[in-house]
Amino acid sequence: MQVEGCVAFVTGANRGVGASFVAKLLQEGARKVYAGARDVRAPAYRDPRVVPVDLDITNPQQVARAAALASDVNLLVNNAGINRLEPLLAANDRDAARAEMEVNYFGTLDMIRAFAPSLQREGGAIVNVSSILARVALPSMASLCASKAAALRMTEGARAELAPHGVRVLSILPGPIDTDMSRDFPPPKLPAAEVVDAALAALANGVDEVYVGAMAQQLAAGLAADRQAVQKSLAGVA
Repeated sequence: MQVEGCVAFVTGANRGVGASFVAKLLQEGARKVYAGARDVRAPAYRDPRVVPVDLDITNPQQVARAAALASDVNLLVNNAGINRLEPLLAANDRDAARAEMEVNYFGTLDMIRAFAPSLQREGGAIVNVSSILARVALPSMASLCASKAAALRMTEGARAELAPHGVRVLSILPGPIDTDMSRDFPPPKLPAAEVVDAALAALANGVDEVYVGAMAQQLAAGLAADRQAVQKSLAGVA
């Protein structure tokens, strides 16, 4: 799929990876970009091709309104996500895991369901921005890992359901990214633009699952060779 001339919808578009997606899509010639976020005032979009959309992906009414407004979309970028930085058993916030599932799994699923009709009609693709932590458990943020793992299985299921309709569903699995969400994670961290470039390259080249950055690629290779050894090594990471 070519970005030039496409009509895209990006969630979590007000900062970090989402804002980088909006900028890169415009740079590559997208005809229109719907920028969905809880606060669409920041940053102020000056390009006339950008349509700001108030959107909380955990709100079914807002998701439905967004899909009705953006019925011409042929590229959906599910970027919105949260990380409450909590373990499973010693969590300070007992509701953190539920909140992560609501956004990272159910919210993303609701977006796919809402936009599937227009994507099937227009022909296009869905890009789900996830994390290498969908493949492994990091104890200090294990509830995030569980939500991302659920979202990865959901992505694979949506890919199978939508393939007969000519709609691709991509999984983008980076290591830590240099954004507010990963501010407490030690470097090195990926620039947001590198994740976006990898996602759009996968979109153009027909790749449906891409590991972005050295850390993600090394973990993926380790999992393929000896999953238990990788999990044991991560068990000691605070």
